[in-house]
Amino acid sequence: MMNAHEQRLCEVQAEFFALSVGRFSCGSALFVSRFMYSDLAKQLDRIGDPYNFISPNTLLAGMEAAYPSLRNGHGQPIPENVMKWMGYIYRAWALIKQKDSSYIYKAIRAERMVSLYDSFHTFSPEYCVDRLEEIAREHEGPVSNDYEVFRQIRLAK
Repeated sequence: MMNAHEQRLCEVQAEFFALSVGRFSCGSALFVSRFMYSDLAKQLDRIGDPYNFISPNTLLAGMEAAYPSLRNGHGQPIPENVMKWMGYIYRAWALIKQKDSSYIYKAIRAERMVSLYDSFHTFSPEYCVDRLEEIAREHEGPVSNDYEVFRQIRLAK
């Protein structure tokens, strides 16, 4: 279960993702990709001080400064409600499983998250994160060496 500070971080990222739809013309999937690999996402991955909040507008300004091309591109927007859910779940996943944003994005990209929205958006973040990890593991492919098989068996116990 996430604490109040962690929930607030999720809400900030959710609002940031939703605001990006009207702010950047590059297409939402490109925006999410750029953010999840950005230094801003890395900063959010490391925030430990409950009084050190970053606002959605600060994140927007940071993305504009780091990636000016986001304003000039063309692409498909993802609906704001889907972007908001996606932003919340990506941050919850990072917090709950203590994973980096880039690792999470490699596991399930924005386009896949959009397709999962209808099935998952009414569930708790903890439930969503567990199911998303299962989905990500299904797409990893077979393990090729004996050591990795043994390691996965040990981790499952």
